[in-house]
Amino acid sequence: MSLPKYFISCDWGTSNFRLRLVKTETLTVISEHISNKGVKVLYSEFQQQKKLNQSDFFSNYLMSQVVLLPTLHQRHLIVSAGMVTANIGLHELDYAKMPFGHNGSTLNFKKMKLKNEIEILLISGVRDDKGMMRGEETQALGLIDYIENVSSEAILLLPGTHSKHLIYKNNEFTELKSYMTGELFEIISQKSILTNSIIKKEEIINDAFVKGLKLGIKGAFTSSLFSIRASDLLGNSTKEDNYYFLSGLIIGDELSYLKDEQRTVFLASPNPLLNLYKIALEHILKSKNYKVFDNATAEKAILIGQQKILKLYE
Repeated sequence: MSLPKYFISCDWGTSNFRLRLVKTETLTVISEHISNKGVKVLYSEFQQQKKLNQSDFFSNYLMSQVVLLPTLHQRHLIVSAGMVTANIGLHELDYAKMPFGHNGSTLNFKKMKLKNEIEILLISGVRDDKGMMRGEETQALGLIDYIENVSSEAILLLPGTHSKHLIYKNNEFTELKSYMTGELFEIISQKSILTNSIIKKEEIINDAFVKGLKLGIKGAFTSSLFSIRASDLLGNSTKEDNYYFLSGLIIGDELSYLKDEQRTVFLASPNPLLNLYKIALEHILKSKNYKVFDNATAEKAILIGQQKILKLYE
């Protein structure tokens, strides 16, 4: 069966939602639509109503966004990855088990029809005994070709709300580590006693970040947290400094195990996280044994992963 000329890429995460109209062969993005209706928010809205079941509620939102794409391209197959297949999403799929290789054949996927007869191809997440992920596996599937051209053993870092570290060996991802880095930062900075001592600033304050980073690498994460409040009250730091000091603490704690790492470390992330993790890797990996995917490559990787699954299914 031949591949469709176009498909609609759906990247539906915990916090964000994105549709992209894509030309299948070249992966050219013709149109894009983004919203902040991630699965977490939409599931909360679903629970507050009684008229629709979960699948219909999520389907209705999905179609309300598809109609914002060009009219002639609203009935293409939707290829969707992320939390859309979680138990709080549109349709739950079981996690596939590690390892998985470059063609994605061991992942779980399912095609189903929405109420208006538009078809959606759902891609499952992946798990092992230490962690699980939904969505990152599709991006990793798109990056694996780059990795195998550089190194036979590597670590792929995918920072986010729940950062994922994937171990790459012998042409497949074999292990998974999960870190609650982003969620911890949100909880501490917005819902703890430190909230009034922290103010977000877009421009990175390098000295404050590196100061926190070094303490995090040394294993002093929890013992250094209250110093943020003390520094604020005593006038030893600004609230903006504290924002980046906390970020450095948590990221340093996450990456501390890389101090003696000999394998190549790959990093893929959108800004501003990309810049923070680059600074961290520069300090931790003195050998400079790391590669950073630019934003364009990291973004396209999701489409490459979806294209690979589409080829398998069709």
